[in-house]
Amino acid sequence: MTAFDAGIDVPSRAARNGGRREDARPVPRRNMSGQVVDYIKTMIFDGSLIRGQRVPQDQIAKDLGVSRLPVREALIALEAEGLIDSEPHRGSFVVPILREDIDDHYRIYGMVQGLASRRAASRITQPTLARLHELHELMQKSDDPDLLHNLNWEFHALINQTGGSRRLLSVLRQLAKNLPRAVYEAPPGASPEANRSHQKMLEALERGDGAGADAASREHVQFEGEYVIAKLKRDGILADDD
Repeated sequence: MTAFDAGIDVPSRAARNGGRREDARPVPRRNMSGQVVDYIKTMIFDGSLIRGQRVPQDQIAKDLGVSRLPVREALIALEAEGLIDSEPHRGSFVVPILREDIDDHYRIYGMVQGLASRRAASRITQPTLARLHELHELMQKSDDPDLLHNLNWEFHALINQTGGSRRLLSVLRQLAKNLPRAVYEAPPGASPEANRSHQKMLEALERGDGAGADAASREHVQFEGEYVIAKLKRDGILADDD
């Protein structure tokens, strides 16, 4: 999946200490509230902040070396995304994450990415196809997680950029921001399922088969969604899988 990196690069696992992350570090002033959004979101999805817990605004501001203003702005953004519920005179609390929330996210992502793949089938060039084959082969041979992430990113970025309009690419970026990077990195890029779906996408693109490319892309994203749901269930993040 094309996971556009949109925030602080923090580990997916955090030490728990009353809602404080031991790996916290000051953030630069530019786009400060956006980076606080990503920081809090990561805390929610790695279990540092649990459902129903009050978000410790002062502690987060202290950990990141910012004032309370960007933290409050971040909470407003997170409430709009359905991750936070703010109550007057009480504070902001983590909303339970349900299986259907993650499933819907990936279904929507698959629809948009599928449309880009469908269009790419009629626009793809031989140099782009050659690079996609090269990336596919490299992913099958590597077991380096960081390298696999980068190869997978480039593979899907090439397809999306070939077939996606500015609007489609904008929607994909926004969807990618809804989940922290650690969640997108969870599915192994070299898994048999991922390699098979990549192969199906390549074959459809070579045939100029838009419907086939669309279907293969959706199948690929569905696999990733199922993998992420299973991981979040194991980690105790999903509220309806206790």
